[in-house]
Amino acid sequence: MGSLTLAEAKARVQKLRREIDDLRYRYHVLADPAVTDEVYSSLTLELRSLEERFPALVTSDSPTQRVGGTALEKFGQVVHQVPMLSLNDAFSEDEVAAWGERITKLLPGKTVQYMCELKFDGLATSLVYEAGRLRHGATRGDGRIGEDITANLKTIRAVPMRLNLELVHAETFDPELVSRVRRALRNVTRIEVRGEALMSKAAFARLNRAQEKARNGAFANPRNAAAGALRQLDPRVTASRQLDWYAYSLVTDLGQRTHEEEHLICALLGFQVHRQTRVVPGLDGARAFHQEIAVARERLPFEVDGVVVQVNETAAFRQLGVVGKAPRGAVAYKFAARRATTVVQDIIVQVGRTGTLTPVAVLAPVNVGGVTVTRSTLHNVDEIERLGLKIGDTVVVQRAGDVIPQIVEVLSRLRRGNERTFRMPSTCPNCGAKVERRAIAGGTAAGTRFGCTNRGCSTQRLRQLRHVTSKGAFDIEGLGPKVLDKLVGAGVIASAADVFRMKSGDVAALPGLGEKSAANLIAAIASRRTVSLPRFIYSLGILHVGEQTAVDLAGHFGTLAKLRAATLEEIDAVPNIGHVVAASVQKFFRDRRNLRLVEGLLDAGVTVEAQQRRHAGALAGLTVVVTGTLERFTRQQAKDAIRAAGGTPSESVSTTTGMVVAGTKAGSKLTRAKLLGVRVIDEREFARLVGAA
Repeated sequence: MGSLTLAEAKARVQKLRREIDDLRYRYHVLADPAVTDEVYSSLTLELRSLEERFPALVTSDSPTQRVGGTALEKFGQVVHQVPMLSLNDAFSEDEVAAWGERITKLLPGKTVQYMCELKFDGLATSLVYEAGRLRHGATRGDGRIGEDITANLKTIRAVPMRLNLELVHAETFDPELVSRVRRALRNVTRIEVRGEALMSKAAFARLNRAQEKARNGAFANPRNAAAGALRQLDPRVTASRQLDWYAYSLVTDLGQRTHEEEHLICALLGFQVHRQTRVVPGLDGARAFHQEIAVARERLPFEVDGVVVQVNETAAFRQLGVVGKAPRGAVAYKFAARRATTVVQDIIVQVGRTGTLTPVAVLAPVNVGGVTVTRSTLHNVDEIERLGLKIGDTVVVQRAGDVIPQIVEVLSRLRRGNERTFRMPSTCPNCGAKVERRAIAGGTAAGTRFGCTNRGCSTQRLRQLRHVTSKGAFDIEGLGPKVLDKLVGAGVIASAADVFRMKSGDVAALPGLGEKSAANLIAAIASRRTVSLPRFIYSLGILHVGEQTAVDLAGHFGTLAKLRAATLEEIDAVPNIGHVVAASVQKFFRDRRNLRLVEGLLDAGVTVEAQQRRHAGALAGLTVVVTGTLERFTRQQAKDAIRAAGGTPSESVSTTTGMVVAGTKAGSKLTRAKLLGVRVIDEREFARLVGAA
């Protein structure tokens, strides 16, 4: 380039970046065959050379900054403003039909269209852009908090470093949609898009060849390889793995009216979306799409494990809401599981948290869909009898949904005559106590189960303690499985109540702990003596009661006393609670041994906070967003207060937001609330509304 002034270099750099961004867009969005890696690489090389000569011109969103020069020490955390939900699975036409019937009942009189798309077998990730520039990228994590893997996601060329906010190439899109997006972009500074990070089959083959050449272990499948690549602390290693990325969800409201438009807007902004989608008027079309993709599956350049079927209309999808941790309006229609044959070498028995004995098949190691399987749960003796299974049998194993190993068939014609019949033990394999036969009636839980009669069985006790102290329950920091094992083994604790009676001296004497660790643990326990009603209900380990069901029960009854005294009919009347769950809850609180668990915790100083019924509060029916720092409430306390007052807490401001609570240092959410005309209140007014003034 010869001698350049700073001004000349700046002009050239800006042109190069625009051209490189345009080439990336044409390649990944428009699938332009004229775009070659050689041209892209040549322009990028010139840009890097100029930036090295003029370091002041380097910006974080430059195409040259995709791969950082230094490794991270650890991954940070990112809080998802809108939870990253998972999808419920369907494995048959009947299950899809049942899902469709529920949708029809919940949307009476509405003609429902569905959008079908590929369900990539990769890792769900979130990308957040501020003023068009990539701010951070994160994993799903637990749905609320993910890991910050921005540096690794930047190495993927399909991920835009900055968005096409100017809407270049808009001529290929519907003008009315483009007009809507332009209007929306005037009032939006933060844009979030979600998609799948994955490794192509070709990249996976290259990686494993390199692994074998270096005499390292081969990866089992592309998904594992992609996960390993994104977990690298050195982005240069991630870059070498050649990952890809496809957008499938637009979180930010940019005027989209359908899920199909979400895909189109993502493409308009510069994201790669897969074109093999279809909008269908009914589930027959979804089944046809599923069959077509199943046939074409092996020819696709990457792994897919099913198709996603989603209610296309955005308003209807939102109206359907969420059940548990999955949206009602979408389902993952999985492909038939991949199968292999192996031999059942033994059947062992595991003792669960509630004392239930579960038979587990020990298998000769077999690779099923890229994963080595050595064990498979048999659920109960009814399942063994249904299969006609004996120890020593050759069996067909599948990974349901390509994940959970299960035995689906016994190849009895391959028997040699030395196979053995399995019988449930008459005594607990852990403590030696008598085992009783338990008939379970109703629903999918129907069948025969066996359980240990010794409530003091150490395996049951330890698993119950792990559950009580887990994140969804009392969430006691520092009291993980290893520490619990030591405390139980040393006889320091024998029940959940003992956890809250421990003294520092009881802990300090144990190997590997000491006075400081003991003091920290006792302080952590003390900070959890007061617990919300949903957490307390979940901590009890009631059969069929997960975190969301605990929230539903707490919101309906309000106090522990009312729940304990409730009849079966009263529990069965709770929204989202079925008869099997209701019977399990009612039975739990009629069992004297369970009541000793409850009373023991209360006697040990645990305080259970009452919860107001949702519809009775000042925020009834309102979606409320808290932004900034509050003095009197932690973020979790504010959410609990909103729920107690009848409202629904949310992390993002939209046209459906009813109120925004603004603390100190409130940022973009407050700005957006004002633009949308959403009511904004301060912490003092919030405290008054929720009865905490």
